[in-house]
Amino acid sequence: MVRAGLSDEGFGMRLLFSKNGLNTLESLAFTKTLFAFDYDGTLAKIVKRPEDADLPTTTQDLLNQLERLAPLAIISGRSVKDLKLRVKAPILIGNHGLEGSTLKSGELKKAALATSHYLKTFDESSLPSGIDMENKTYSLAVHYRRTRNKKTAREKLMSVAENLLPAPRIIPGKSVLNILPPGAPHKGTALLALMDQLKVKRAFYIGDDDTDEDVFSLLDDRILSVRVGQKRRSHARFYLKRQSEINTLLKKLIHYHQGDQGPSCSKSDGVSGERQRPVRIVLCAAARG
Repeated sequence: MVRAGLSDEGFGMRLLFSKNGLNTLESLAFTKTLFAFDYDGTLAKIVKRPEDADLPTTTQDLLNQLERLAPLAIISGRSVKDLKLRVKAPILIGNHGLEGSTLKSGELKKAALATSHYLKTFDESSLPSGIDMENKTYSLAVHYRRTRNKKTAREKLMSVAENLLPAPRIIPGKSVLNILPPGAPHKGTALLALMDQLKVKRAFYIGDDDTDEDVFSLLDDRILSVRVGQKRRSHARFYLKRQSEINTLLKKLIHYHQGDQGPSCSKSDGVSGERQRPVRIVLCAAARG
């Protein structure tokens, strides 16, 4: 089901930690839901050097608890090899959806070949100091966070990227240009494929960057999308104010699934306990069907 009636001028992002947002978040505990997370800027803080983006132990512990209660996945721009060194999760999707997807080996080889050509072209170009090239085998991330003049660096990088062959998909991020081979799957297609594979009815996804708009722009009512940081033109339904709230979010998800704060649904009357309210009855009914 597709949400309609949204203008191009803004999509009315709502605060997740509001009454409406928390009720919507809690409703996910009453049906089989996949919980998917971006890594950088979402689970881990954005840092100057990508290799320094470590996952806090507390966050990993909370992910472990949630994993025991519901399907869980990490969908990141990082390579799967890199993710395995940083986070433990049952499903790791890397390279913006390219790794861990349904791509055949021949298509992966084409992506790797294109990426090697991209890397060679950048290496042969005259680039400002402070540029960090991240070769992820199937895609390329060109970081310019450490340059003195970020605007000048970005313009130079874009001039090189726009002349690459085969023409790549270029996704600007936070002081980074993501260079993907043409026709590569993205985070949105990866999430939909996972939903089908796991046979879930709902999905939750949270990310912080323009690469995550591939999920947010699906406009699929089955998906609860959350952006870290409010952005007027984002397609995400809800937002968190800052990355430091991620542990609070994980704790709430765990509580809702454990039933610590949620309604108690019985087979006989649909709802039980002192906290009976019309909204609870609706949630319980939705859970069963």
